Amino acid sequence: MVFSSMGYFGIFDIVQLFCYFIMVYCSILWFIVFIKNHYKFFVDKPAKNYPSITFLIPAYNEKKFLGKCINSVLNLDYPKNKIKIICINDGSTDKTSEICKNIKNRRVTIINKKNTGKADSLNEALKLVDTEFVVSMDADSFPRKNYLKKIIGHFDDKDIAAISPAMKINKPQTLIQQIQWVEYIFSIYLRKLFAIFDCQYVLPGPGSIYRTDKLKEIGGWDKHSLVEDTELAFRMYEKGYKIENCINAYVDTESPETFKELFRQRVRWYRGYLQTTIQYRHLLGNSKYGNLGLFILPINFVWIFILGFLFFMPLYMFIKDFYEYLYTLSLVGFEWSPWVLNFDVLYISSYTYFFALFFLMGITTILISLYISGEKLDFKTKKLFYFGYLFIYPFLYSTFWIAAVLYEIFKRDNKW
Repeated sequence: MVFSSMGYFGIFDIVQLFCYFIMVYCSILWFIVFIKNHYKFFVDKPAKNYPSITFLIPAYNEKKFLGKCINSVLNLDYPKNKIKIICINDGSTDKTSEICKNIKNRRVTIINKKNTGKADSLNEALKLVDTEFVVSMDADSFPRKNYLKKIIGHFDDKDIAAISPAMKINKPQTLIQQIQWVEYIFSIYLRKLFAIFDCQYVLPGPGSIYRTDKLKEIGGWDKHSLVEDTELAFRMYEKGYKIENCINAYVDTESPETFKELFRQRVRWYRGYLQTTIQYRHLLGNSKYGNLGLFILPINFVWIFILGFLFFMPLYMFIKDFYEYLYTLSLVGFEWSPWVLNFDVLYISSYTYFFALFFLMGITTILISLYISGEKLDFKTKKLFYFGYLFIYPFLYSTFWIAAVLYEIFKRDNKW
């Protein structure tokens, strides 16, 4: 019998080792993909010409950011006569309507409609698009000046139907936003890896760009989906379209400021992902869809299990050890002695080295992500960003996923 911190090598040890193996395997896999393909990350593809582009900006109660978003698009370093904007006021109840009325620019078209949601608003605007390309731009997001010139050249590959940009959190203030800042920096690295691995399954609202004919051909965005950007990417894969990523095309976006706001956002995202995966379950394990069907979608379900197991296991072990401690105390008439303490509570587990390994991999991932995203390691002013991501984010991430699964099981209402 092999002894461990639980007394013997039992089922929990086996499951825990399995979880650690998957975590280490995936981390090393992405490191290898990065090392073998690092030259692809910074490839600039200058545009041979400047095709016409329409930006679709859906807005519901976005008085705080809408003006800045429209101005950032109008001021892009791109031929002015090649850019159009369609701003959709989706039944706003604040001063968004007034902002729309005050826009006096021939390149900006305003649509006022009743509130039917983001996807439906985008589809209404898509009917009016007559340009070669179309961009979805969330009203609380702001493309940087060279965004279009960095991204449009990648469409020289005629097989590419859509491209996602690199997103960064705009001026993080609260700890929740600071943690998201690192998360988004990591996402820049991960999304490019997914594109190289041909398994990118999200086309984010802030700045993803599409060939108009391909987008219209598949019917635009799904108004019934909680995550229209994810569902659209799945549908493109189903139709055999290629999705690319450009890490040099930056879009700054606002983010939730509080735990409550972030909780609502992420539960919607993760529930939407679950619903979309179930909707497109025929992709799972299907070699026709390459790494997305054979690896990413199946392993994501394994990750959900891992998050739940590693979230609840410490709680279970604490309760178990505490119960054994109380039982031991009862045997001596509840006369406490330091020799009565169950030392499993204080014992340094044989798995401690795994946590040290994950910590080192986490630091390495942050350093690579900073390098890829053009950021510098700034420990003096951003130490809370990094430590928050390493030690708080895993708990938040697990919490959101567990809540999303429970909400989905019990069909709790969680609209877009």
